[in-house]
Amino acid sequence: MTAFTLLVLLILTVFVLFWQGSLLIATIAGSPIVYASPKAIRDCWKLAGLLPGQTVFDLGCGNARSLILASAEFGAKGVGVDRSYYGYWRAKINVWLVGRSKNIKIVRGDFSQVERQLATADVVYLYLLNETLAQIESWLFQHIGEKTVVVSLAFSFPNHQPTKTSETTNLGRKTTIRLYRLEA
Repeated sequence: MTAFTLLVLLILTVFVLFWQGSLLIATIAGSPIVYASPKAIRDCWKLAGLLPGQTVFDLGCGNARSLILASAEFGAKGVGVDRSYYGYWRAKINVWLVGRSKNIKIVRGDFSQVERQLATADVVYLYLLNETLAQIESWLFQHIGEKTVVVSLAFSFPNHQPTKTSETTNLGRKTTIRLYRLEA
């Protein structure tokens, strides 16, 4: 084998270890990486009434598909947060590849990284497990603005009731989208 071949194999090995390590850590931490279908994401944005110029936050943005769709098809601006290095870099690269870097910002870290900005969100998009929603519920509803809409694909908060629901298909299965608002 040539030195070039060894270098390529080393780079590929490091990438695969980084990728698989990130997936394993995310799964152990209770946030497995599962990407929603474009149809389900579009249905979430429609239920939320997303309008051009509005700002969406995706907590646990993964590959940034939801933000890219919000920007490209609805004219929204977006902020995505992911604590996984793999998810963060994949989201940054995907946003850059589709030319949406001016409209979409990706932040690496836990959700507290955007705590102060959440009050400015028009919509917060969540595709997180019930256990994760239970953990962030009180924190999230304390930090969103009065007019912020929270839309959750497939999973629900234990203590807040949705003000609206809609059915969609995600990953080949029927599922529910839930829309939440601050209680008056």
